[in-house]
Amino acid sequence: MKAILINPISRTIKEIEHSGNFRQIYELLSDEENGVKVDLFTVVQLDDVNCIYVDDEGLLKDPRYFFNYRGYSQPLAGRGLVLGVDSHSGESIATTLSVEHVSDRVRFSEYSVEGFIQEEGVMDHPVMGRQTPFFKSSPVFGPPKPTEK
Repeated sequence: MKAILINPISRTIKEIEHSGNFRQIYELLSDEENGVKVDLFTVVQLDDVNCIYVDDEGLLKDPRYFFNYRGYSQPLAGRGLVLGVDSHSGESIATTLSVEHVSDRVRFSEYSVEGFIQEEGVMDHPVMGRQTPFFKSSPVFGPPKPTEK
């Protein structure tokens, strides 16, 4: 099935074939050449069909290379894989987006993660009810660390 791979190190966005096997997502997000192995992924929903899979622990791996996706509030660390999702089954399907569409919305960047701001409180949740506790951790970005020569 059609997928789109975003690579912030090489600053490339290209169409690839995805087998449909979720294990291949780990392989596509990993970057052995640069010592990045992905063990968990998370999903950023782009629209009713399309999403970006990214390394769930990417911010904890001292990343330097990121990409920003227009409309999403923070930079995403490491590679991203754009796929579609069937809303009834939850299974991956081919993305309906083109490389040109994704390229128009992606900007590559370099940062360091200087730490995290922790927040906690209560909220009125539509399913869990009033006064539901929440915990939030937000990254603090800084300039990229100097590279070793």
